[in-house]
Parts: sequence; structure tokens; C-alpha cells
Amino acid sequence: MVQAEQDLNGTRVSILKALNGRKYTVSELSRVLGLSKPTILYHVRILENAGYVRRIDDGRKWVYYELTNSGRSVLRWRKVKMLLPVAAGATALIATATMAITRLGVQKRSYTVEKYVPRETVPEVGTPKAMGADYTWLLIVGLLCVATIVLLAIYLAIRKRRREKNIF
Repeated sequence: MVQAEQDLNGTRVSILKALNGRKYTVSELSRVLGLSKPTILYHVRILENAGYVRRIDDGRKWVYYELTNSGRSVLRWRKVKMLLPVAAGATALIATATMAITRLGVQKRSYTVEKYVPRETVPEVGTPKAMGADYTWLLIVGLLCVATIVLLAIYLAIRKRRREKNIF
């Protein structure tokens, strides 16, 4: 089963995605995916041997293929594997932004000297400045990364809808 999962290429994944909607014959899959019938049949047989696709031959003229539970779980797992890096990156960005904001809040506090110092020995001082490095740039970079990820997700969703309209 693991070897078959490694053998999933673009064509086989496209076949699995198409079969996720409904049952198809080889001719229908050929028309929907824009590939030749022998190519579709070759890949469908590999998917059938792997247990991802089931052949439905009920004595009629057409032989249909449908997705098995194993095939559905492979499609779900592929979605999860694609979302894991995005979720990890978003979590890291949120943690970095939180750390930067918290650190900036600590740095902006003013510190006063508690013991008495005669007025003439204290040099003239302007407005108090924050101690330490300024991490504002880190917050800006983090927000830009989050915005880029959101725009990329929107773009991919639009592209997916356009492809689905063209396929069906």
C-alpha cells in the first residue's frame, strides 16, 4: 500500500479526484481529463491493483469505476499533507509576532532611578528612549508574510474553481 501511494503521479491523482465526484467509464474519464483511453485504462488498472479504485461490471455494456474508501482516505491525506506546512508557518508567524509585540511593550517602559541624586550632577536629558533593539521590522515582515500566504490561498482557490468549471 505504501509503494502504491508513492506511485501516485499527477494523472493518477487527477483520476482519483474525478472519481471522488461520481462513477465514470474509461471513455468518460478520457473525455473529462483530456487523455487517451489507453492511458486512462493503464492508470486505472494500477489504481485498481492498489485498492484505490473498484471496477463495477454488472453485465451491461459499460464498465464503471468508482473510488474505494482507501482511495478517499488517500485524497484526504494528500490535502492534510499540503496544509501542514501552511499551518506550521502560520503558527510560527503568529508566535513571532506575539513575541515581537510583547518585547516591544517591555522595551517601552521607562525606568527611573530611585535614589536621590543632587540636581547639579544630573546631566540634561531629553525624552526617555527605549532600551534595546527595535523589532518593529520583524513585525512588519511577519505581517507581510501572513498577507502573502492569504493572497496565495485566495489565488489557489480561484484557480481551482476555474479548473473545475473547465473539467466538468
